[in-house]
Amino acid sequence: MKFIADVMVGKLAKRMRLLGFDVLYDPAYEDNEVLRLALDQDRIILTRDTGLASRPLAQNHILIGSDMVDEQLNQVVAMSSLPSTAMLTRCSVCNTILTAPGRDDVRDLVSIHVYEQHRDFLRCETCGRIYWKGTHVRNMGRFLTIK
Repeated sequence: MKFIADVMVGKLAKRMRLLGFDVLYDPAYEDNEVLRLALDQDRIILTRDTGLASRPLAQNHILIGSDMVDEQLNQVVAMSSLPSTAMLTRCSVCNTILTAPGRDDVRDLVSIHVYEQHRDFLRCETCGRIYWKGTHVRNMGRFLTIK
């Protein structure tokens, strides 16, 4: 399942990416661009905009009811019946699938403390961001109340 998020749910898009969901998002997308990409790429539209959701071409959408990102995420997971088992597989910034570089390859890209505390790292080949499974990853499941 693939998603596209409009400008009203950018934090939701980032959180979903961290959980491994494919979410296209750019705050510059106008409603017509969101619709075009959703149709062209068979994506579900995520929005809080009732006007966008009511458009005939936006039939495949989830109208987000809350302005709280944790509640938004729970709504999407519940409505799409998706497990969040692919945690930390996508870049939260650009949605690219992460790769696993050698530990020595990231030595100069993270702090000394992070390098000494962690053995496994992930890298986004598109934007260069480096990820590791710190406490933030262990705590990510906390905000999901759906089992």
